[in-house]
Amino acid sequence: MDRDQLITLIADADPLAAARVAGVAQGGTVTFAHGPDPAGWLVDGEDEGAIDAHRAAHAEGRPSVAVVRYGAGAAPEAIADRLLALAALAEATGLLRAVVPVPGEGGANRPGSWGVEDLVVIAAARAVLPAQVAVRPCWPRIGAPGAQVAAAFGATDWQIPDEDPNDPVRLAAAVGRTAVPR
Repeated sequence: MDRDQLITLIADADPLAAARVAGVAQGGTVTFAHGPDPAGWLVDGEDEGAIDAHRAAHAEGRPSVAVVRYGAGAAPEAIADRLLALAALAEATGLLRAVVPVPGEGGANRPGSWGVEDLVVIAAARAVLPAQVAVRPCWPRIGAPGAQVAAAFGATDWQIPDEDPNDPVRLAAAVGRTAVPR
């Protein structure tokens, strides 16, 4: 998928079209873990880290988890460019473990993201990232219901906060997926 196609997919905000483009199939697995990623990994947190920082971590043999901001304040072009840069990095190094789409903060006139945006960006990420890179919705921002639906649109991994009481096996089963601890 080229940049213009990716921008159109994101800007159109049609989650069903995005899921079709991403080739999201029925069934499949979603991996999950509670708590943070391993201590030695470079993890962006809630803000986008520099691609060069990820490249440097990979050169040291350290895996990484990257953030893609979307929603309030994020243009489709910026989202597409970030996803394509991360896909190229993943292909080059093999050490990008997950991409986490994180919605913007929002404000009184607009939330951080609309539910449709959440699904479109998840599907767009799945469409351009190599299969070995997990697409991980931002559980703290979109919650268990959002993460659950995201699995039906291409999310392949959940990082569940320790205090979250939801059963990932039940959440995954409700959208035709199998939850597997990683």
